[in-house]
Amino acid sequence: FEKLCSISLSHINVYACLVCGKYFQGRGLKSHAYIHSVQLSHHVFLNLHTLKFYCLPDNYEIIDSSLEDITYVLKPTFTAQHIAHLDKQAKLSRAYDGTTYLPGIVGLNNIKANDYANAVLQALSNVPPLRNYFLEEENYRRIQRPPGDIMFLLVQRFGELMRKLWNPRNFKAHVSPHEMLQAVVLCSKKNFQITKQGDGVEFLSWFLNALHAALGGTKRKKKSECGEVLGGLGGRCPPTEPLLSPQPLSP
Repeated sequence: FEKLCSISLSHINVYACLVCGKYFQGRGLKSHAYIHSVQLSHHVFLNLHTLKFYCLPDNYEIIDSSLEDITYVLKPTFTAQHIAHLDKQAKLSRAYDGTTYLPGIVGLNNIKANDYANAVLQALSNVPPLRNYFLEEENYRRIQRPPGDIMFLLVQRFGELMRKLWNPRNFKAHVSPHEMLQAVVLCSKKNFQITKQGDGVEFLSWFLNALHAALGGTKRKKKSECGEVLGGLGGRCPPTEPLLSPQPLSP
């Protein structure tokens, strides 16, 4: 879920309790995480930003290689070699409950009424050139955006979601799109929401154009990965047209 404290609703200095899975702010004396550890005797917490583990209320860092699986699930990484062989292997992975799944072919949680967005995100995650670009964060980490520009959040969240969907070490055969969808709600100014059904074609059109612009593409000159992969503004479409326009359905 979105990384915010379940009590203060703050995004700052958030820790996950590894016993019950709830998120709390801080680990110092009188912080929400500290109080939770004392009241419920839950002692192992993970900082969701630094990915370091701590024991509370004693407040010392836990160094244990067995915990690396947890940090990898939160932030999976892919090498160029791994990405190149994604479509050439059909090795099943095993979830913590014993079920097997094929990386990339996993479910997205339906939080409330976000199935229209899930369908689009699932489809885009299986477009190999687009998927491969977003699996490697170095491709877009250093793109410069104007101060205060929130649209690049879509790029970051989409990349994170792609890496989680294709992670061969997932604990479960499904992934939460909650942070991705929160970014959609924010960047679309609530035109697309989690609690209200939307039109999949309209969402696809808006989302691809928003990614294209956030990656540095424009209607006239610059190219982006979305434009290159999906035949957008790299000279293959009239320069005044958007990357993708919804078409009316035939009767």
